[in-house]
Amino acid sequence: MTMKSAGEEQVNIVDERLYLGTGFADDERPGIVERFTPLEKRLRSHPLGSVDLLLNVKNRDRAEQKVTLECRLAGTDPLVATSGEEDMTSALNEVRDDLIQQLDKLKTKRDPRHQQRHP
Repeated sequence: MTMKSAGEEQVNIVDERLYLGTGFADDERPGIVERFTPLEKRLRSHPLGSVDLLLNVKNRDRAEQKVTLECRLAGTDPLVATSGEEDMTSALNEVRDDLIQQLDKLKTKRDPRHQQRHP
């Protein structure tokens, strides 16, 4: 799937690179991709082929439900966001927001403009 931006077609990284693992059905995919749209901005700086997103849930619809969103980027350790929220919508929002924070932190860490030199 592609997204139009400023007259150019851009690949939707989340749609292309999100894999639904244990506990999710294929018919849930469009809603999840839409919910994870805010990740696009953070992932766009990485080559498409170097991004993998994996979403899993254990014990779905039970008190001990655990949602995990794993992001693998070439050249870095995997980033993992988890949620124990019982409500699936809340859990998806929580892992999305946690991953956004981790991606922002990774970018700041890698950006030479943000590295301070010590005399």
